[in-house]
Amino acid sequence: MKCALLSNSNIESLSRRVDTRHEMFIGEGYGSWIQELANPTSAMWRFGPAAVVLLLDGTELLHGYEGAKEDTLFAAVDEQITWIERAAELAPAVKFFVSNIDVPPLSVRSMKQVSIERRLEAYWYDRLVALGARVPNMYVMDVKGLIEGRGREQFYSKKRWYLGGMKYSVVAEKTLAKEITRTLDAIAGTGRKKCLLVDLDNTLWGGVIGEDGLEGIQLSETGEGARYRDFQRRIRQLKDLGVILAIVSKNNYTDVQEVFDNHADMVLKKDDFASLKINWSTKPQNIAEVAQDLDIGSDSFVFIDDNPVDREAVRSAMPEVTVPDFPADTTLLPAFLDQIYQDYFFALESTEEDRKRTETYLQNAKRAAERHAAWSVEEFLTALKTKITVRKVMDEDLPRAAQLTQKTNQFNLTTRRYTEQDLQGFRRSADSAVYIASVSDKFGDNGKTFLAILKKAPPDTAEVDTFLMSCRVMGRFIEDQILDHLVRELRQQNVAKLRLHFFPTKKNMPARAMLDRLKGKIVSQEENGNTTWEYDLTQGSPVTQPAYAELMPR
Repeated sequence: MKCALLSNSNIESLSRRVDTRHEMFIGEGYGSWIQELANPTSAMWRFGPAAVVLLLDGTELLHGYEGAKEDTLFAAVDEQITWIERAAELAPAVKFFVSNIDVPPLSVRSMKQVSIERRLEAYWYDRLVALGARVPNMYVMDVKGLIEGRGREQFYSKKRWYLGGMKYSVVAEKTLAKEITRTLDAIAGTGRKKCLLVDLDNTLWGGVIGEDGLEGIQLSETGEGARYRDFQRRIRQLKDLGVILAIVSKNNYTDVQEVFDNHADMVLKKDDFASLKINWSTKPQNIAEVAQDLDIGSDSFVFIDDNPVDREAVRSAMPEVTVPDFPADTTLLPAFLDQIYQDYFFALESTEEDRKRTETYLQNAKRAAERHAAWSVEEFLTALKTKITVRKVMDEDLPRAAQLTQKTNQFNLTTRRYTEQDLQGFRRSADSAVYIASVSDKFGDNGKTFLAILKKAPPDTAEVDTFLMSCRVMGRFIEDQILDHLVRELRQQNVAKLRLHFFPTKKNMPARAMLDRLKGKIVSQEENGNTTWEYDLTQGSPVTQPAYAELMPR
């Protein structure tokens, strides 16, 4: 990921702490951030960043305005915000992350005097929030929150400032570098987990329901039980951001059912969980069943359990599952969950598909039950009444489209990863087209679950750069119908040949099955398994699979 890091203080040392997986650009002269943004031929724009991080120091932002009146200071802020707004609007495919500011006291004052520093911090933040609401590619980076968490004494270094113009301490640089790395990873879609697995006794509530009974467990609005209620609130917030929730607990189901049905202080409800394994099987066995139920890899799990024996059992049997240590001091549970979010589920924003994810997995469970009851697969697929809506990608689709390329592994022919900026480039090119499809059925809307990128190779050939589909709609031959639709469009454009590539990975063999169904020939195959098929479109569509869904192009 290419990132431009701009500041009004010396950040060279900080930039070297950002993970080397990301390529960094540092502006020449730490006071030149406005020039870098404003000049379309500046070194920064020639660098071609996918992200721009503006790490601005509040004191330096006011340099030259000492003693000025409030109106003058606010006018200066307005001017600087305007430069950020212009840059973000002129580069909609680039993500801008602008820090809020911390302004230590600039003068000695009486208690009665107004703190211009607090007023300025608030004004800068309010302007950034308003800008972010207008400009979708601008985000506020909460550096002020990081400073408050560490304390100014730890965050700033007077010695480094006077000797080398560096505002931040080593501790602060490490903290900021971690935040920047996490943000860039979120753009690239790397490292984010999908599902939070939670135990129940002494985890979601204090005590053991089978021994203490409904009135004996700790769970309340105030007092000792409030820590667990606050913990549940945080977990519910994760679910609202698109994190899948599941329960893995050694317990009697009827006891747990009573807590969900009758405890007034339960924040989480049964419907918040996509899978419930409440029995006396081992934790690794139950986790494996959750993976099967949800059809996701167990490397997508984060498992929270107060019992160190069960945690170690999972670590030993399933090392791919992330198992953080549970806090010995349970008053730290809400803060513990905040850190879990930052480390494993951090997201820049949530799409509609993210917010409906648990509902989608519950709908999938109903589909699975109906499939088992059907006399045949054909009968089941017809009864689903699936509808496919396919169209070219629009601006509002870019976040979800990029997310699909970064997260989809099983049905993905080439597993090429793209950012919103990359996809915008494909959209604007006369030689390529990007398609997205939504899928719904009688059980509900699965949302945008399919993406294809086609490139033209003159004079009469097209190739499929990307062809992927979310695992939540696999097994319905939707991919065949969409490919058939794209072939029809290509034939109308006098395209005679179509090439599809398959790059094998540990997870994407389900995608190979479609290629085996098509009428075509292999034209190249490498030792690593990378294979190219070619299809003669003058002889009609290569698709042979019957259609079970209604396809509606737009």
